[in-house]
Amino acid sequence: MMKNVFKDNKAFLIPYLSIILILTFVLFKFDKINIHIFINQQHSEFFDFFFKYWTWLGDGIFAVIFVIFLLFVKYRYAIISGISLILTGLTVQLLKHTVFSGNLRPELFFKIHYQGSYKLHTVTGAEPSHFFSFPSGHTAAAFALFFSAALFVKNKNVKFLFLIFALLVGYSRIYLSWHFLSDAVAGSLTGMIITLVTYLFINRYTNNFFEKSLLKK
Repeated sequence: MMKNVFKDNKAFLIPYLSIILILTFVLFKFDKINIHIFINQQHSEFFDFFFKYWTWLGDGIFAVIFVIFLLFVKYRYAIISGISLILTGLTVQLLKHTVFSGNLRPELFFKIHYQGSYKLHTVTGAEPSHFFSFPSGHTAAAFALFFSAALFVKNKNVKFLFLIFALLVGYSRIYLSWHFLSDAVAGSLTGMIITLVTYLFINRYTNNFFEKSLLKK
């Protein structure tokens, strides 16, 4: 089944894995602070507005709306997405509050270590918080959501579009200085892996109920 998943979702997985390899190289090659400063300097009024709202596609409210929508399409889809989103959220919060509890978000990190020598560009109405930076929860949720959506559709162009949506959420977290690049990369991997495992596990079972929906009894 794993081979079929990769074959059927190359439009999502190949670009994603390529980007992850490139970003991993960047993270090893350059200091995360210099990376963040470079990204932070690439701002405009349009992108301030765009990313301020696009970032909420990785929010829990949007995830709930998405799962509810899937209940009208097919229960199997809703179950896979719902479980993957819940497990992703729990995993992220566990990591944030245990192993990586001391990781500061960019704004407080720069205030402490740069003492005003570099002032981050932030967006009014989307001011970042200070603690529990790693990994990025919104990025993890976005990849769990849009990767699961990609698994449910057959059109390659739509699969690729879902990848773009998820990547933009991840980038928005860095653009708005809620997270460093490493936080977003780790978040995306978390969401992807958990969604893939959930998809493979649920699809081992055949049940007529799974193929029904709120519209199809």
